[in-house]
Amino acid sequence: MEFASKLRWVIVVFILLFVLIFAGWGLSTIARNIFNSSSDSAQVNEDDSQEISTLQSAKVVRYIVDGPTVANTEHRSYSIEVTSSVVSMKVYSEYGQKVIAEKTYKNNSLAYDTFIESLKKANATARYKGTDADDDTKEQGVCPVGMRYILEIGEDIRRWTTSCDRKDGTAAGMMTTIRGLFTKQVPDFEDLTRGLKLNAN
Repeated sequence: MEFASKLRWVIVVFILLFVLIFAGWGLSTIARNIFNSSSDSAQVNEDDSQEISTLQSAKVVRYIVDGPTVANTEHRSYSIEVTSSVVSMKVYSEYGQKVIAEKTYKNNSLAYDTFIESLKKANATARYKGTDADDDTKEQGVCPVGMRYILEIGEDIRRWTTSCDRKDGTAAGMMTTIRGLFTKQVPDFEDLTRGLKLNAN
């Protein structure tokens, strides 16, 4: 009887320990998520009013996708350039040295203004805290097995990120949304990029 009583106490103690460990793990996970979320948002600089003004007055905006680091002849990239009169897309090989496909479409001021406003709402000019203009051109060699995504607004604003890590680079805006905005400006986008393996997020 005494043995059974001791066994019951051992079982009760083990159950209590298990519950305490499980509760502690759950609380630490919740705390980690909360603090990581706060840390992420703290790393984003709000749009600077001067850069928003530059976006609104930009005559040209450009989006570039640079493919994985491979042999010169195997490398692929593309650029989409949008102005108030024309949208053009070029596909390159040899690290941007050779145009292998190109398409141009007419555009108009209303479509362009709407496009610029959409970029503004996607926080196109936002940058990560701790980065500056010097970091805006340092994407070369980063994420060698993936893609680099580069946004250029006029001649003054440049942001980039990669498919390896969302926090690579300087772009703190909604880059997936921005990429979608650009690709939708090109009716033949799927045909131009077929087989290039440049559509990964």
